[in-house]
Amino acid sequence: MSVDYNQNPRVTPDNCRELPLAFPYVPMQCFQNRYSDEDAIIRGTLFPELDLPFKDYIINSPLIKTPKTELMKVHFVCLELRLYLDTHPDDKNALEYYKHYRKKFLDLKEKFDESQEQGTLNSWVYNPWPWEGQEA
Repeated sequence: MSVDYNQNPRVTPDNCRELPLAFPYVPMQCFQNRYSDEDAIIRGTLFPELDLPFKDYIINSPLIKTPKTELMKVHFVCLELRLYLDTHPDDKNALEYYKHYRKKFLDLKEKFDESQEQGTLNSWVYNPWPWEGQEA
């Protein structure tokens, strides 16, 4: 059975095996151009060459500056750098940049933890959940 896309563009159990496979393309990342921390978290990537907006939809809403959003921005950059280093393990500049941001994250996290009544960011994981109450 052949699929006529003009007549029946729907995928059904009967025709799905005859449809062609997708050919994905991911642009090569370069460690030359990077977004700022805030732009990276808003755009969803640290790397401008990977920023491919859906149907030209661009988010331009600035983040509200709070200690938590500052921590989130630096954490996002760390995650992006770790993903980059997974595919570019020999990039010494990226590794140094990651180490810098990792230290920045740990410093901000420590300050954030000290400012919170609940303790650490993970306090709900290691302590009773709020609805469980405290053990005597």
